[in-house]
Amino acid sequence: MDIEQLAIRDYLAKCSPLTELPADVLDELTRAVQIQRVPQGTDILSIGAENPFAFLIRAGAVDVLLQSGDWYGRFGEGDWVGYRSVMRGGKVSMTVQAIEDTLLYAVPGELFLSVLERFEGVRQYFSERKPERLRHALQEIRGNDGLALVAMHVRDLMKLPMLVGKSDSIQQVARQMNEFDTQTVMVTGDDGGLCGIVTDVDFRKRVVAEGRSVNAPIADIMTLNPLTLVPRDQASEALLLMSRRNIRHLPVVENGDVVGVVSASDLLRTQSSSAVYLVGDIFAANDVARLAELSKNLPKMLVSLVKQSLPANDIGQSITSVGQAITRRLLVMAEEKFGVPPVPYAFIVAGSMARREQTAHSDQDNGMILSDAYNEAEHGDYFRAVAKYVSDGLDACGYIYCPGNVMATNDQWRQPLAVWRGYFANWIESPQPQALMYASIFFDLRCLHGDKRLLYELQAEILMKTKVQTRFQAFMAGNALSHKPPVGFFRGFVLDKDSKDADAEKGMDMKKRGVVPVIDMARLYALASGLAPINTWERLDAIADAGGMSASTVDDLRDAFEFISMVRLQHQAKQIENGLKPNNHMPPEELSALERRHLKDAFEVISTMQDSMASRYQADRFR
Repeated sequence: MDIEQLAIRDYLAKCSPLTELPADVLDELTRAVQIQRVPQGTDILSIGAENPFAFLIRAGAVDVLLQSGDWYGRFGEGDWVGYRSVMRGGKVSMTVQAIEDTLLYAVPGELFLSVLERFEGVRQYFSERKPERLRHALQEIRGNDGLALVAMHVRDLMKLPMLVGKSDSIQQVARQMNEFDTQTVMVTGDDGGLCGIVTDVDFRKRVVAEGRSVNAPIADIMTLNPLTLVPRDQASEALLLMSRRNIRHLPVVENGDVVGVVSASDLLRTQSSSAVYLVGDIFAANDVARLAELSKNLPKMLVSLVKQSLPANDIGQSITSVGQAITRRLLVMAEEKFGVPPVPYAFIVAGSMARREQTAHSDQDNGMILSDAYNEAEHGDYFRAVAKYVSDGLDACGYIYCPGNVMATNDQWRQPLAVWRGYFANWIESPQPQALMYASIFFDLRCLHGDKRLLYELQAEILMKTKVQTRFQAFMAGNALSHKPPVGFFRGFVLDKDSKDADAEKGMDMKKRGVVPVIDMARLYALASGLAPINTWERLDAIADAGGMSASTVDDLRDAFEFISMVRLQHQAKQIENGLKPNNHMPPEELSALERRHLKDAFEVISTMQDSMASRYQADRFR
């Protein structure tokens, strides 16, 4: 090969999806490549013409236009164009025009198709379906062994339960436990539902030690109405619950049926997550200074989780578990300081903490739902003091005060249940721009401490209203469309500047333009269908189960959400390792050609779904 061919070969070897091709195939491509130099303003491909080449852009940039004349996309160095017409027999369906002086490597169509046929990775890259390409990309970026406890769920570790009736004798059950080789049994009532649990410790303490007859019914020694888990619960959260309550076994229940049992020893054998130790230390902390010190480990933990290539949802769940633990510990410490609450209350969190989707320290969004027995004159000072203690403590731990003052320290968000009912009724039945802002915050709520029934009662009423209020749904859809994926101008991406950092360079806002559009869509579809889940991934599953979207559409949206989330997390982890404060603004030049390609696919999947959402909920009525 001459010097020019060696330069071509070197470039081809660095461009996706050719990076894994054998040397002899790269040689074959290099010898076949034709170099084309195209002046600015020249049409490279015209609709209706026959195209014999797949073009790799070596330098410059091109615009691709639809038959209608509408802009389809902009592509630059390292991007491929023209391959679709080759794959479809040669007929060109979109115009490709050089917007700069452009240098192209033209690969003959026959050779291009031959390489596609021989190599699966290349075929996946050029797949006609963006979702298929995304799925393949996700498989490539996940290289973990799946053994970290934070990435596991209870369903991954639970064992089949042994079920007995409450009238079975103690001796009969003991024999069955020997045969089944188990340390615990689930006791069911006449209706088949779980009513109690018995462990080997109960036989020692309640039978042998008390001299109880072995002919007595097993119900006499069972623990009534035990705490339960559901299969989708995180294994790390289950371990923490068992540790705090000194419980060795927990039943796993789904739709009222006992489907498994999980033990602390099973969880500990699999435990490999620093998050579990960190949360354990948080619950043992005795003052705010210690909590603040422990909270400093959060960035390092995020880097560790990203390096393990865990799914974005599991990373979010793990990071959120730290913030939740700090909040809960502060509330316990506040009650120790100020005394027992005079009336029941629920301390609620909103936003990413409620969805369990945090990526790093963020501002705090929280409030209090007070019992309707609340009296401002008698009880106001107590709850005001607790709210201030918790909010100040969170700020000391890196969860800064909410710039919009959405905190329990604000009297507006520390109100009796009846007042909260009025808030939501107004937001849903008479939606206004301000209501839409609150909708994006307060329609994602989780109770971290106190009487959870106050929130559950409120949420049940909310879902009954959002399910039938089509005007509210249309407003929500219009609001969701205010966050558009960043497909646009500079080499195919719209750029933003971080408004919080005056020195920041422009980049893609991976939160506002990437993950938020999916969060907004999932929230709208869930509220319109009366579905209770808060976490975005769980919402998407519930939407598919309820028929709100087809299963394939949900799969495509999940993959797009996951890929964007992982790119965002990797960007933040890299910033932390470089000693920088993590943000959501990613300069496109930091992306590889492969990442740019798959991000465009992900953004276009989301954009297509936004169009469908706008049509379904008549978003144009109120935009």
